[in-house]
Amino acid sequence: MKRRTRTIIGIAFLGIALLCSFHFLPKESELYLKSDISELRNSILPISIIFSIVFAYLIAFHKTEYNGRKWSKAIYIGYIGIMSYLIFGITSDLLTTIVLKVNRISKTEKLNKNFVMSTFTVTSNGELTESGPWVIKSADKYEVRGRVSDKSYDNDVDGIFMDKNDYTKIEQKKEFGITLQKGLFGIPYEPIIKK
Repeated sequence: MKRRTRTIIGIAFLGIALLCSFHFLPKESELYLKSDISELRNSILPISIIFSIVFAYLIAFHKTEYNGRKWSKAIYIGYIGIMSYLIFGITSDLLTTIVLKVNRISKTEKLNKNFVMSTFTVTSNGELTESGPWVIKSADKYEVRGRVSDKSYDNDVDGIFMDKNDYTKIEQKKEFGITLQKGLFGIPYEPIIKK
């Protein structure tokens, strides 16, 4: 592959991957529980690594540049390894975005779960100054932090995004029911407050 073609492909990939990382993935993540996205990332980790290596190889490798002594070949292979390491993060984001989008193509079943809200506490000089439900407010969204009652966690919490009307329904509760849709790959998405 010519250097010009490799450069064009690399720039196009970088543009698409950065768009996924900073625009599409955050929007898609609002429809899923954080713990499910973490499990997905762990399950596609080997694919992300292989994809990063293959892409770095396609962009960086050229047969005429690889000819030479053992040291120059080793340096060239090291260069491909470093390139694959550097693009791994955006490659992982790209694959995660694709899987999350494809998962929502079909609904296989509904799941009903209980969501337990987490609380935050603020202390000053060892004294409790403030305590309440862990809610992050932005312009027109509320992110309610907590845990699904029958799920195991590793010191992490999930967040459910909702509008002001939904938040007022659960504001005084410590636990409430949610309904999730199970997608094409079995990943639950779109948590909705149970009525």
